[in-house]
Amino acid sequence: MKRTWIDTHIHVSDIGRDGARRENMLDDLLSVLDRCDADLRFVISCDGPYTSQIIRGAEGMMTANRFVYDLVRRAPGRLYGSCTINPNFLDESLRVMDRCFGEWGFVQLGEMLQYMMNYRMDSDAGEKVVRHAVKYGVPVQVHLGTYCWPKRQGGRYRDETSGDGIFHISDLLGIAQRVPEAKYILAHAIGCGPTPDYIPWADMFLDVIQGSYDTYPDNFWIEIRDFQCKALRRTIREVPSNRLLAGTDWVTRVGPPFQPYGTMFDVKAAENPFPAKVASFVRFLRAAGATTADIQRIGAANAMELLRVR
Repeated sequence: MKRTWIDTHIHVSDIGRDGARRENMLDDLLSVLDRCDADLRFVISCDGPYTSQIIRGAEGMMTANRFVYDLVRRAPGRLYGSCTINPNFLDESLRVMDRCFGEWGFVQLGEMLQYMMNYRMDSDAGEKVVRHAVKYGVPVQVHLGTYCWPKRQGGRYRDETSGDGIFHISDLLGIAQRVPEAKYILAHAIGCGPTPDYIPWADMFLDVIQGSYDTYPDNFWIEIRDFQCKALRRTIREVPSNRLLAGTDWVTRVGPPFQPYGTMFDVKAAENPFPAKVASFVRFLRAAGATTADIQRIGAANAMELLRVR
């Protein structure tokens, strides 16, 4: 029997980088799950042109989330919906949340892309959407930058310094103080990038959490994005195993056929630094000190409990 594995952080789009519509999006996406060495399930949110629409105007939110819903409703138990909003358009954000959580059965709010959409979680608007998530009993997946990109990469969002990571985590701590009853997912906080010239922020995030709380906060779940990162051993040692999730930020930007699950974000499958299999993630977890029970929780049980899915 295959191991059950739920990834809480997947971005999808039926519009390719060339602007062409992917007419067989669901089949092409489910093919990735079928080819996996685990019983794989995805929590999906929009990507690419849909995210751009949400940045530009309120009407884009319903369009983007309806696209996600169309996939989820046709693959029950395999795909779950995550609701993407832009609090700069607060009234429409709340209406979209009502539709996603009240009618469509989405299981998560996020990814909250404050760095891209120019808002703060620690704000009046941020507080209102988080309290709305609490009303529906869903966790809030908040972007934390995983690392500094190598300077040679360039690009609009790739010139971060360590100050960006500090800003992200301080903003999260601010909203957590405003709404302590909410459940927060620290999106792709544990990672390292594909090569040594990326500067990971995982240790910094762990330091801030450790320095801000007497004990690990019960309402923080941390996503592991890059399972080969050096900080994984520390994460396994310091973070309760029931507060860790698999959230790799896998995307459909190449293909179809889409790259195998386990291919790192922004990496070509042929250049992936390890075999693109759940077995690789399990091997990295064991090497970092995770027990068999820990791995079962990280791979599926924690997400099932948090998101209330089976």
